Amino acid sequence: MNLFDPRWDGEVELPDGTRARAVQLARHAGASRLGATLYELDAGAVVSPLHFHYRNEELLFVISGVPTLRGADGAGRELAPGTVVSFLPGKGGTHQVVNHTAEPVRVLICSTNDLSEIAEQVETGLLVLLTEDGGRLVSKDDVQELRQPG
Repeated sequence: MNLFDPRWDGEVELPDGTRARAVQLARHAGASRLGATLYELDAGAVVSPLHFHYRNEELLFVISGVPTLRGADGAGRELAPGTVVSFLPGKGGTHQVVNHTAEPVRVLICSTNDLSEIAEQVETGLLVLLTEDGGRLVSKDDVQELRQPG
């Protein structure tokens, strides 16, 4: 697998009609405890909703283009190619990568891959439960119901 000439694992059309592509480089390279995913975002596309992780740490590398990084306060700042940013576990590591430009953006996100894991989507109120079998979206209310004695 080549970082600069990838074979995308998938392409997703987002609800607003924008497109994003991704390839799980770490998995293709045989890694078991690390994650590394290359994303290519068309104009207006996002990597994911504004979120933070409870357990895993992430590291963002801007490969090309000028993405906007939104943080916990919801404000955005443009990132130049070559910029590296870390996201620690917890609310302080809240982030979202958006392409507000007309040109495609490529970012590489590397992470620890400690599963099971929970990522909280700040604006939607949903939780993403991540396991070795994949991910599942649940509401915080669903989790509270599971905790309540029957």
